Amino acid sequence: MFTYPKVLRPKDLKKISKYSCDGQIKDAYIKYLTNYSFKEFVGFCEDNEGNLENLIYKFTDLQLEKFEPNSLIWVSHVLINFLIYFNVNLDYENYYDAYASVLQFTVLFFAMRMLVAKISFDEVDLPEHSRICFEKFFNKCPDFKFNLKTDCNLAYKSFNNDFDFTSDEFYIKIKKHFDECNY
Repeated sequence: MFTYPKVLRPKDLKKISKYSCDGQIKDAYIKYLTNYSFKEFVGFCEDNEGNLENLIYKFTDLQLEKFEPNSLIWVSHVLINFLIYFNVNLDYENYYDAYASVLQFTVLFFAMRMLVAKISFDEVDLPEHSRICFEKFFNKCPDFKFNLKTDCNLAYKSFNNDFDFTSDEFYIKIKKHFDECNY
C-alpha cells in the first residue's frame, strides 16, 4: 500500500548535503521525512517559527491538504504520518504519544487492508510496521505502564468512524501480539 521510509539514493543525499540550510533541518528530513519533498520542508522551516519537533508535525499535517480527504492516497499519507509521529515522539521522549501513534496506525491499517483486499478482520495480519514499532518502543521503554484495553479503545475511537471490526476485536488482536512478545 505504501513505503516508509522512502530510501534516499546516494544522488539525493549528495544534493541534500550541498544544500545551504541548517544541519538540523537536513538531519530531521533524512531521519523522518524522506517521503516528502526536501525543498518544501526547508522552505516551510524557513517560513515558520517554532521548535523543530513542532515544525515536523505541522509540515506533515500540511502535506495532507494536497490530497482529496479519504482518498486512498490521502489515507496512505495519514498512515505515513502516524509512523513519522511515532518516530519523532519516541526520539523526543513523548512516550505515550509514540505508543498512541502506533496504535492509531494499526487501526487505520487494518481498516484499509480489509477495504482494499476485501477480506475480513480475522484475515488481516498485524502490519510489519506495527511489529517493528512496538518492538522498538518496548526496547526503549520496557517499563512503560499502559492500559491496553483503554488505549486500544481510544485509538479506535480517534477516527470517529465505524469500521468493519469493533474496538474489542482490535484489542484482542493487539493483546495477542503483546502476549506473544511479553510486553
